[in-house]
Amino acid sequence: MATETDDRMLSGMESLMWRLGAEPRLRTTFGAVSFLEATPDRDLLTRRLAEAVGATPRFRRRVVASRMPGMAPAWVDDESFDLDDHLRWDEPVAGQVRADDDALQLATDLVAAPFEPDKPPWELVIVTGLAGGRAALVQRIHHALTDGAGAIEFFERLVDRPPDASVVDPEPDPFPGAPAPEPPATWGERTVLNVAERVGELARSTADVARWTVEGISDPTRFGTAAGDAVETMRSLQRQLVVVDPARSRLWIDRSTERRFVAASVPFGPVHTAATEAGVSVNDVFATAVARAVANYHRGQGRPLVDLRLAMPVRTRERASAGGDAIALTRTVVPSGEGLAAAAHLMKVADRLSAITNERSNSLVGALAGIAELVPLAALSRLVTRQAATIDVVASNVRTASFPLYLAGARIEATYPLGPLMATPVNVTMITYDGRADLGIHVDPVAVADPQLLRDNLVGAFHEVVTPRSSG
Repeated sequence: MATETDDRMLSGMESLMWRLGAEPRLRTTFGAVSFLEATPDRDLLTRRLAEAVGATPRFRRRVVASRMPGMAPAWVDDESFDLDDHLRWDEPVAGQVRADDDALQLATDLVAAPFEPDKPPWELVIVTGLAGGRAALVQRIHHALTDGAGAIEFFERLVDRPPDASVVDPEPDPFPGAPAPEPPATWGERTVLNVAERVGELARSTADVARWTVEGISDPTRFGTAAGDAVETMRSLQRQLVVVDPARSRLWIDRSTERRFVAASVPFGPVHTAATEAGVSVNDVFATAVARAVANYHRGQGRPLVDLRLAMPVRTRERASAGGDAIALTRTVVPSGEGLAAAAHLMKVADRLSAITNERSNSLVGALAGIAELVPLAALSRLVTRQAATIDVVASNVRTASFPLYLAGARIEATYPLGPLMATPVNVTMITYDGRADLGIHVDPVAVADPQLLRDNLVGAFHEVVTPRSSG
């Protein structure tokens, strides 16, 4: 496994997400609930976690702001690091039996809450006393610390798998981002990066820094004239970073700091088969099901949608370790599926996702995010909130093992992820594990008034998409 570099400075994207954490609606903390068939062995889990943290230096570090204006904060070693601050046991009173929903609610509350600023921003909670002697592991991690794929890599250090488990995973890469190794930047991309650096230098010498931030990309000509691929790169940045038209849904307009979380599961085998037979990715099948679910929900409320704006993560660089965020959120308008057979809808969505995979801006977003360090937090929050208002749904797909895993002796039954909302109405995240596709539906209930209905629509939409054409 790759080792972590000793880069202590937060990247532009990490710094942006850390600063936005001061605004409750824009926090980027994510989490998951893993249900366990039994209570894990406390001593073994503690020992494994200590080993995992020891092998991943960033998980022992906290964020410290720079003393110089406009400079990104840095990761520094937490000299008072105590594992008990990050692993706690939530045990019921004697005789109490808890419901699974109790663990889901705890996860929802934790993801919405701020981290203590003087400690590394992650936490694990073991919830015991579930029906049948079961337990749950609740995780929460700040996105500045790592992304979903990095969290999975860290979690792999805690678990065991059966001796006969196959190491071959047939599922394709869920992140439709840049391939590895990343190809060298083109002349145009290098031009844009150089322009970004010059803009940053200029912004540091003027009081009017806001006009040189991400909003400035709405007028690419201010950066001067470039040719060929440089122009297309600037247009790509404009498409991804500055969307001016609103979200398609007129039903999910209002936003709040309230949160609800519901979960569901569907068999993964039919999902994988449907992707293979159609010549598309599992991610395409997932995104199509999400789009159809959103459309079905709106139709049921008398507000049909023709299309919707979907936000999905793509890889911006290859990961060096479980620490660090290597994902950027991209946006695209996809057909809702209204009036389309599921098979035709799947191919249209696959075409749209292929287009955003190839956006030139994907590898540059992090560099440009660093310019936002120069912007006052209030102005930055307004900008991000306006851009979030253009999104109808966030969808993310994370892959884990295709075989059973055990946490300190307890078999993991299912894992339901909580993706961050960041002022959007709903985040649907899928984790594939041991023949299942576990779905976490994290919503703002002021926007999405009936989360259970959306969950039922999502399960139904998966069935529509994976049903063989001969029988559909």
